[in-house]
Amino acid sequence: MKASTIWDKKWLRRLLAALFWLAVWQIAALSLPKLLFAGPAQTVQSLLFMLRKADFWLSILFSVSKIAGGFILAFALGCLLAVLAHRIALARMLLEPAVQVMKSVPVACFVVVALIWVRSAWISVLTAFFVVFPAVYINLQQGLQNTDEKMLEMAQVFRLTAGKRLRAVWLPAVLPYLLSACRVSVGMALKAGVAGEIIGLPRWSIGEQLYLSKLYLNTADLFAWSLTILALSLVLEKLLVRAASSLEKKWGATA
Repeated sequence: MKASTIWDKKWLRRLLAALFWLAVWQIAALSLPKLLFAGPAQTVQSLLFMLRKADFWLSILFSVSKIAGGFILAFALGCLLAVLAHRIALARMLLEPAVQVMKSVPVACFVVVALIWVRSAWISVLTAFFVVFPAVYINLQQGLQNTDEKMLEMAQVFRLTAGKRLRAVWLPAVLPYLLSACRVSVGMALKAGVAGEIIGLPRWSIGEQLYLSKLYLNTADLFAWSLTILALSLVLEKLLVRAASSLEKKWGATA
C-alpha cells in the first residue's frame, strides 16, 4: 500500500523519468566522442558560462520578442478572420485554401521563400505567424460552430445587447477552443521561429547561436542552447496556461 502511495506522487514519477533520461544521456556521452556528443556535466557547465554573458540574454530577448510579435499578430488576425468566415460563407470559402496551404507547407520551404521578400531580422515573426494562424483560425471556427443554439435563442428572447451576448454566450463557448489552440501553438511558434532563424541567420538571435555552435562543433553550447529553448517553451506555456485559466474563471463567473 505504501509503495503504491509513493508511486502515485506525480513529482516522484517525473523525477524518476528525468533521472532515467539523464542516465541514458550520460551513457551515450561516454560511448561517443566528446567532440560529437557532450554529456550532461559539460552541457550544464557551458550553460552556466553562457548565463554570465550579455550576448546570451540579448539573443533570447531578440528571438522571444520577435516570435511573440508573430504569435500575437497571428492570434488577433486568426480570431478576426474566423469570426468573419463564420458570418460570411464567401469569406470562409476564400480563406479555406490559404489555411490548408499554411497547414501543409513545410516551415523550411516557407522560410526560404519568405527570405526573398523580407529581411532576415523579421523571419521569426513571419514563421511564428505561419504556424500559429491556422491553429487559431481552425479552433475558433470549430468553437463558433459548436456554440449552443439554445443559448443563442435564449439570448435573443431576452433581447440581450451585443456586449452581453458576447460575454454570456460566445466567450464561454469559444474560450476553451482558443485556449487549446494557444497551448499547442506556443511551443510550435518558438520551435518554428528558431528554425527560421537558423536558415535566415539574423544577428543576435538564438538561431544564429545554434548555427555557430554547430559550425564550430561545440556540442556543449549546442545542447545548452537546446535546453534553453526547452526551458523557454515550458515557461511560456506555463505563463499562458495560468493567464488562460484565470481568464476562463473570470468569464465563467461572469457568465
